[in-house]
Amino acid sequence: MIEIGSHSVIRHAYQNVLNACARLASFAMGGPLTTDDPITQQQEILAADDLVAFAIHARRLIENTASKKRFRQVTIGSGSKQNEVSIPATGIVDIIDTLVHHREIKVARHLIALELARRNVSMDEFFEVHGHLFGKGNDNKYFSPIVFVNSDKNKNISFDIEELIEVFEARVLRPIIKLCDEHKLYLENDDL
Repeated sequence: MIEIGSHSVIRHAYQNVLNACARLASFAMGGPLTTDDPITQQQEILAADDLVAFAIHARRLIENTASKKRFRQVTIGSGSKQNEVSIPATGIVDIIDTLVHHREIKVARHLIALELARRNVSMDEFFEVHGHLFGKGNDNKYFSPIVFVNSDKNKNISFDIEELIEVFEARVLRPIIKLCDEHKLYLENDDL
């Protein structure tokens, strides 16, 4: 029989990871405003905060119910829905750990931001060299947000937010809920 941690700690982590996932799903599925100004920038800042909250609570939930080892084979990427974006496959546990220990998080939702994040340059530096490529509608092509994370251990990863949330729910959260049900901790029951 598997021992699981304190029910209150697990329930707290579950609720917080659920909140972060719901907010991130809304961000990923809703496009930015057409103005692309302060509100859109604030959306991306909040998404970065939600990613960190997701990672902290997901790691706590995993460690108090199952183990990281159980989910090491769960990967996202390489099957990205974005034709113009190639994302290498990355383990979900590595994504969670890298987000917890991040040094920098960049969120890209359109081609210019994607190129800036990939090249790790400022907007001014980029436009000096590649400005002629944009301004003809290419710069406003939006897609599901891609996140670039650099950790304090100089590990770089990238992933699609929508894919992260879908894979986490199907391959990590559902098995954890089932495991908790087996131990009479019914996470989906709000009445307890």
